[in-house]
Amino acid sequence: MPAIPMSIRFACLALVALLAVGQPTAAQAQALVATVNDSPVTTYDLDQRMRMLRAMRATASREAALESLVEDRLKAAEIRKYGIQPTNQDALSELARIANERKIPVQALGAALQSAGVDPSHWQEHGKAQIGWRGYVSALNRSVGVSENEVRAELAKRGSKNDEYRLRPIVFIVPRDASSSVADARAREASNLRTRFTDCESGLQFASALKDVAIRPPVTRSVATLPDQIVAVLEKTPVGRLTPPSRSADGIEMFAVCGKGSGGTDSTAAQEVRQELLARKLQGVSQKLYAPLRSRAIIVKR
Repeated sequence: MPAIPMSIRFACLALVALLAVGQPTAAQAQALVATVNDSPVTTYDLDQRMRMLRAMRATASREAALESLVEDRLKAAEIRKYGIQPTNQDALSELARIANERKIPVQALGAALQSAGVDPSHWQEHGKAQIGWRGYVSALNRSVGVSENEVRAELAKRGSKNDEYRLRPIVFIVPRDASSSVADARAREASNLRTRFTDCESGLQFASALKDVAIRPPVTRSVATLPDQIVAVLEKTPVGRLTPPSRSADGIEMFAVCGKGSGGTDSTAAQEVRQELLARKLQGVSQKLYAPLRSRAIIVKR
């Protein structure tokens, strides 16, 4: 599989919390919509794909959904010929990549998929087909790369977006079945900590002694990979202080801003840029490889 940038691995953790509990597949009458090289596409498949595309803020018309399903079926069949078998974790990584690419907060994407009633097996099928295909394209084109000069030029073009934050997530645990009064009480505790938190060293030590408070491992996030609303919050939070409390899948979450700096070509931001530039180059190759699969496919619409 393609290398997974650190920001996407971090995003996966948030998605795991939201999507760990699967939703049961709804039992409903299914009619045949089309066949893709004899692989059936049903009304349920089509409905699920339209729900998924809407959650991902993509075009979700019937035609777009059917074409998305066709693409997944063709790519999945092709990579199976070469023994490529992506896992559910790979599918999760692909989902996190989509969230980062479209600047959708990962928790918002997870919540949108859940509320839209998208069955986990459906987005997993999509994620496996896409990440497996990218791995296949990358393996066939190992000579395609990105030079340090290209990375520096892109970083210079982005200017301040080369900045990166060193963060430490702090979560006041709230059980999933807790009442609103319990959640409110935990939010007040989090706000109290925020007023007392003046530096990461002593603040994290104090927070770790509090009851039912989790201190997550440190993460480094580049501005270029963060949604604008999160960047706005971080810009208003001085180094050594906490961001305002917000509700997450595990409880009340804040981030300790433990550092901010400008990254070089070995920074997290540079790694993200390198991955993006490589993805752009491979996208053209991907389209050339997919085009004959699509043109040869036997697609019968009902």
